Amino acid sequence: MGRLAATIVSVALVALALEPVVRSPDDDGFPLSTFPMFAQPRPARVAVSYARGVTRDGRRRELTPAQLGTGEVMQAFAMLQRAVDAGPAARQALCRGIAARLAGDAGYADVVEVHLLGGWHDAVAFVSGGMRGEPTGEVTHARCEVRR
Repeated sequence: MGRLAATIVSVALVALALEPVVRSPDDDGFPLSTFPMFAQPRPARVAVSYARGVTRDGRRRELTPAQLGTGEVMQAFAMLQRAVDAGPAARQALCRGIAARLAGDAGYADVVEVHLLGGWHDAVAFVSGGMRGEPTGEVTHARCEVRR
């Protein structure tokens, strides 16, 4: 390769590497990502949908992704969000499916009802300190009985 060709290739590669600097932070693409999910501040409070079991005496029991019908945390999260977004029929269908799985789970024999809920959580406090806490503005999207 001649000296001129090497210079052209080198300048082109440097320009491609520097190109994200002049691009909008939201414009993600080839050849290098600007990682827009990290380029802008995100809110500390996030809305999250979740399912909980409720015992006869009113205590709340956390459910695992397996009780929602999957072994994956992110799939469970997506499944819940899709059902909540789809409306009352989808919410009730998911709730009844969870209740049916709980009915056959001896480890959750004390759970008599399933609630699909939504609420605002402080993501920064949770991630930085493992603080769980109760959500604010919690709403019930669906409830169903666990029939044994």
